[in-house]
Amino acid sequence: MAEQRTAEEISRVNQQYHEQSQLTSSPAYSASQQLWFEARRVAKRGPPTPAFSSTGLATPSGSVGGTGNGGDSGAAASTTPQTGLFQPITLEAESAIMATAYSAGINAREPAQLQQWMAQPLRTRGEVLETIRQDHTAVIRPELYNLVTQVEQALAQIDDRVIRQSQDLQWMVSENRQSQRQYSALSVILTGWDGSMSPEQRLYMVNWLLSQVTHFQAFLRQRGYRLDAGDAEYIYLNCLSADPTTPPAGTGRWSGITMLAFKSWDLRRAFMADRRDSPQFQRKMELPLRVILAAINLLPDTEPKQVVILWKTLTIMAPQQSRQFDEQIVAAARLHYHTADGKLQGILEVTQATFDILQATPPDEAMSDEASVWQHCWNKIAFGPQHYLDVAESELFKQAATEASHSASGIKYGKPSRHWTAPVVYSAGHNPFPIELQIRKVDRVAFVWDEYCDKIRQLDAKVGDYKQATYQGPPAVANPQATPPTAAS
Repeated sequence: MAEQRTAEEISRVNQQYHEQSQLTSSPAYSASQQLWFEARRVAKRGPPTPAFSSTGLATPSGSVGGTGNGGDSGAAASTTPQTGLFQPITLEAESAIMATAYSAGINAREPAQLQQWMAQPLRTRGEVLETIRQDHTAVIRPELYNLVTQVEQALAQIDDRVIRQSQDLQWMVSENRQSQRQYSALSVILTGWDGSMSPEQRLYMVNWLLSQVTHFQAFLRQRGYRLDAGDAEYIYLNCLSADPTTPPAGTGRWSGITMLAFKSWDLRRAFMADRRDSPQFQRKMELPLRVILAAINLLPDTEPKQVVILWKTLTIMAPQQSRQFDEQIVAAARLHYHTADGKLQGILEVTQATFDILQATPPDEAMSDEASVWQHCWNKIAFGPQHYLDVAESELFKQAATEASHSASGIKYGKPSRHWTAPVVYSAGHNPFPIELQIRKVDRVAFVWDEYCDKIRQLDAKVGDYKQATYQGPPAVANPQATPPTAAS
């Protein structure tokens, strides 16, 4: 008997809930909730009122309480109906009494029966609880179910919007990924740069790298560029869709990478196929100059120690007491590279003063067994900690290659810590500098005057021709130009 009453009660509850659900799913409730969402959207993002526009102030945030009263947030918000998200049903006292009486089995339409039922006293706790239950079933439960079903309808709308936004975001993500794939297919990352080199200073090296690719020369000539004119310093950057990008790494510091974005896949493929060096190899080619700098800083009695380095032409200017423009300055050393007998060779020109520094005996605090400062600094830089890391990586690769040679699998080797061209650069463990170098002691070392002026930022002193070299002072030029192409500082 009790189970039957429970089943009847559950059926009645479900019936009440179904009735309220049908009621709140009507167009009137949906329109009311839609108005609330629209009022909130307009109040948050509505255009400014004329008063705000005239004062130049930004659009205020508006009302967020959902009343639709946007205040000063815009004229559109003020015309939105004053509606809430939920429209609760609240029975008046007389209607609540009648509903409770119906639940108790009383014909509430008969005033006499209703008055008689209201006048009956409640004598036991059971009668009190029964009356409370009748009021709950007839009044409280419908009001509560009405709000619950309205919440369900609102959540359904939010869920639909979330689904639509998720689909839109998924489409945007897919488009973004496709764009990223296209960008990566046209990009090249150059590593091994010195962190003190600014993006402007790297343009010369990047342009030089691009100029060595034969395909780029034909590409530019086909498009009307005159490569032999000499009036455009960075003409090969026209193979890129944008200037090289270098991320910053703090105040006065830059990342060790520079990103190139080519105009087409063919250009990138030609660059990767023809180039076998990297900025890391460029730093390796600068090693003799770094040895000279280390030698100047090593000797305690060497004064002055302030030097200007012209990286474009691999020139070290004579040391100064302070870094400033000197019209009569001379160069202390310069490094040249050329091809002879099918091999890349180097010539290091040094003055007598620089030669004396390199041939001096290392100081006692250096704790060196080498006979000269040149040998000590060379071994310290060429065979320093970086060389040990190179040898360690080379050994790891050899071990992986040996293990793969005894199986049908490929070489199981992860990404090295540096550029992929590291095995090409560090080709011999006993000779980290795989270039034949000749050292010449000369009376005077030539340097490019305009590059020196650009380095010291004395643009007015330039003669306008980077092809003009001098031993001291500005070179004599027939038609000097005051505004030549500005080089990197």
